[in-house]
Amino acid sequence: MVVVLNRNRSSFRRGVVLSVFLLFSRLFSISAESSDVFVPEQSVVSTNKLRAGMTGYMLTVLKGTKPVRLPIEIVSVISQRGSIKNSVMIRMLPSEKNKIGLAQGMSGSPVYVGGKLVGAVAVGWDFSDHRIALVTPIEDMRGVFSRPDRMIDLKGVDLKGASFQSADEDLPPDSLVLPPSSLALPLMVGGLSDRAVAGLKTTLNVPVEAAPYGASGELPLNDVRFFPGEAAAVLLAWGDVEMAAIGTVTATSKDGRFLAFGHPFLGWGAVNFPVAHARVHETVFSQAFPFKIASPVALAGTVTQDRPAGVGGRMGYFAPSIAAAFAFKDADVPDERVVKNFRVVSDAFLGARLLNGIYQGLIDDQWGRRGQGTATVTLRVEGRGVTQGWTRTNAFFSDVDLGRTAVMEPALIMEMLLLQPFKEVFPIGFRLDVSVTQEPKVLLIEDVVVSSDANPGDALAVEVTLRPWRRSPVKKHFEVVVPKDATGSCELIVRGGGTNSLSQLAVDGGWKSIDSFERMLTEIGAADANNELIIELLHDQTGEKTDKDSKKSVAELLPEEKEFLSETKTRRIKEGTLRISRSDYVVEGLMKRLINVSEDSDSGSK
Repeated sequence: MVVVLNRNRSSFRRGVVLSVFLLFSRLFSISAESSDVFVPEQSVVSTNKLRAGMTGYMLTVLKGTKPVRLPIEIVSVISQRGSIKNSVMIRMLPSEKNKIGLAQGMSGSPVYVGGKLVGAVAVGWDFSDHRIALVTPIEDMRGVFSRPDRMIDLKGVDLKGASFQSADEDLPPDSLVLPPSSLALPLMVGGLSDRAVAGLKTTLNVPVEAAPYGASGELPLNDVRFFPGEAAAVLLAWGDVEMAAIGTVTATSKDGRFLAFGHPFLGWGAVNFPVAHARVHETVFSQAFPFKIASPVALAGTVTQDRPAGVGGRMGYFAPSIAAAFAFKDADVPDERVVKNFRVVSDAFLGARLLNGIYQGLIDDQWGRRGQGTATVTLRVEGRGVTQGWTRTNAFFSDVDLGRTAVMEPALIMEMLLLQPFKEVFPIGFRLDVSVTQEPKVLLIEDVVVSSDANPGDALAVEVTLRPWRRSPVKKHFEVVVPKDATGSCELIVRGGGTNSLSQLAVDGGWKSIDSFERMLTEIGAADANNELIIELLHDQTGEKTDKDSKKSVAELLPEEKEFLSETKTRRIKEGTLRISRSDYVVEGLMKRLINVSEDSDSGSK
């Protein structure tokens, strides 16, 4: 990657091809609360010693993995305001090895004068002289480590609950394994639809570009350390979906740390982003700006700092990641099923946004269309705190854009789980199973038949007429029970789960609060689903009120105001006033019936 400055405004661009790879995270117990001063293994020279006309060289990879020397000369030292105190302007001199000049992907390429390190190539200009570049001095880049790392320490954590069985029985069990400015930096994405790429640009508030995509198998861990001038890939997502940027290593230290890029990746501060050795396939000329095409070849460590002067990290430390799987089936195409496995960085505030865009992009890409349709979606969660796994299935219909509609609820749930305040959930994994059809699989509630008179305690037969879209209606039969304390009249409500959904009265009213991770999972699971037909019998439990009743006592609260939704549903199903029937259709509509309840308590029950 290299930062490219337009003559009128700053922009950041680069080209990269990324390969498919899987990672089994190596977990180390490394302190995350302190950072030492970065001391380069290479001798350095201060900017106040530089003069126009001095010559030297830069190290970068033009093809393959071996850096080459390209001659340069110092043009000027330009004073800056901000965390970067100076920029060094250089000119690339004629070379038989490189006739196109500066290229995207050279960001971080170390520049030497008199055999001593000056800093990292960082900035060039669109549609200009591609021999001219700005260098971020090493004295400013060392400040990347002036703030503490926040490396993930999973010492003592049982990882067994964070693994998945394969999303496809034909795949081996380890096919899914466990283990962001200037903000204008483009993020290269492979394996997703164009719409998802555009959506990620808005969601992440950074420029995002589609990249060519090719599979090269599993990407191994590599204990071989980085060396200055080598190509490096910083990753946000990897596997069957990839999001990354290619740059160059600037400097290393004896304690196993490295500096690269000479400018931010996402400007995210203290991070845990995997970094890999990369192979450059070719350096390509462009009048706008030349660029490198490159692929990662082996994991080398983790970027722990993403700051204005560059990125820095540790070699040999491999942070855990969020494991993810996507299983897709088009019900209109028999015997066809696609499984995708990938990972995203284990960042609570970034991970959910990445997953949202990725899953939507995968649906678009695999379905090959946009528009109306019905989807049955199952989200499964496994990991720390959910060792037995947690699953929610729902159905969605859209007459405009099914791909977008289908991921809205799963994305919200993943965001809630990653951002919840109760406890650390890494390692964690998500799997989304999606089955789609262009057919409107919708059941419309057309009629309800029930007796208009009843006694307390009676069991009432309810007949519900449901009409599938443009098909003959079907009748379903249920039974509800009139509460023994019911008087006057009861209201029978028959509705689809997505219509007038039952709410958390106790939580919404301020009588209770979600106070644990486990409770949050339970209440998310208790929410009504679109594929549910819900029959409920309601009666007045409060009696007539006067102005004096404006202040309630605890005893006067409705049962629902003292219970979580999951508890309310369990109680009402047991007493017979609530019935829930599930299907693979979206149920729409709402109908009501009034039932007169006799006050004669001696009438008995039917």
